[in-house]
Amino acid sequence: MRIFCAVRHAADPQLFSSALWSSNFYPALRALECEIVESEIDLAPTSRFMSVAKDFTAQEQEARAVTTQRILDEVRRSHEQHPIRLFLSYFYNAHFDSAGFAELRRLGIPSVNFYCNSMYQFEHVAQIATAVDISWHTERDARPYYLAAGAHPVWVQMGADPDLCRPVHVNARAAKVCFVGQRYADRDRWLASLVKAGVPVAIYGNGWGVDAGGNAQDLPESIYLGRRRSKPGSLSSYIELIGETLRRQGRGRGAGRLVSLWTYRNETQCLAPLLLPHAKGRADDLSTTFGRYELCLNMSNVWADGRAGSALIPHVRLRDFEAPMCGACYLTGHSDEIEEFYEMGKEIDTYRSEDELVDKARHYLRNHASAERLRNAGLRRARRDHTWRRRFEKLFQKIGLAGAVAARSI
Repeated sequence: MRIFCAVRHAADPQLFSSALWSSNFYPALRALECEIVESEIDLAPTSRFMSVAKDFTAQEQEARAVTTQRILDEVRRSHEQHPIRLFLSYFYNAHFDSAGFAELRRLGIPSVNFYCNSMYQFEHVAQIATAVDISWHTERDARPYYLAAGAHPVWVQMGADPDLCRPVHVNARAAKVCFVGQRYADRDRWLASLVKAGVPVAIYGNGWGVDAGGNAQDLPESIYLGRRRSKPGSLSSYIELIGETLRRQGRGRGAGRLVSLWTYRNETQCLAPLLLPHAKGRADDLSTTFGRYELCLNMSNVWADGRAGSALIPHVRLRDFEAPMCGACYLTGHSDEIEEFYEMGKEIDTYRSEDELVDKARHYLRNHASAERLRNAGLRRARRDHTWRRRFEKLFQKIGLAGAVAARSI
């Protein structure tokens, strides 16, 4: 099956957004003997404003229109050479004019758009979701958002590549809790509870006080495509936040939200010195980093509306499949959905409170045999059921293309 793929948010290989999803998707698709036709159009110019959900400036609309037309031209040329059976994208509203999907239908090419932030950033993909043939969402409970918008959702969770995420042999693992990820939402609160309880931790990623390298895609404070971009943490960024909050929620609720934001920000600043001594900067590859430590920790909460100060909701993450695939003894925040993929306490483990986190972290650090049992069982389950190949098999089955893949594989 010949698949046109537009899933890279930038062409520059130095950018995190460049190869994240292509490195996950492509090996699985090739293993299913699919032929990949990769878009050569750089999405970086539109990715720079993909946090904007709607009300684009005239310049932003023009940039999106140019990108859309260039991608459609690519598809037409490739389709004329040999038929394209599927258009697979990872578009936000900013990347692609939703009207472009009608042109794909005229060409007889079904389209699927992947999106993994639906529970708290659905607005950023709402225009795409209503126009694409199939909206592939990874969160089980995101389906109502798509249905309410008139979209056609298909739920298939994320997975992991066993060639990228694999156990790394070490002579001895450090008796520490390892976390890899940026500072976000309540992650610092969970980590602080471990530090205060005397549980040794190692923290990797951005925002923890050690320069771990920024995103080269970020621009300094400036005007880009008719929209002012404020540098994070600057006075102008706070002024913009105040204005946006009051516009969205009105003066009464908005003022309350701003008080909550200010309180949360002050608490975050107080925790920073506590966590700084445990910050390690940028991690090596996941397999190597996880292999060094006895216990791998993850947090599942996200802001309900994608903005700091809103309610925290649990969310199954990519790490929930990568870490067990790396052979990590894995402990993550509890959610109902994660129970559909692992047997709790036997393949991975979860926590619901700070006390439970501390107790379970101590248990696995002090009981090597228990950690090994969890590590080995989680690895077996991940390799058996949670590879990207399994996910694409399920996706193709749900959208009626399983026969096309099977025929090619014979």
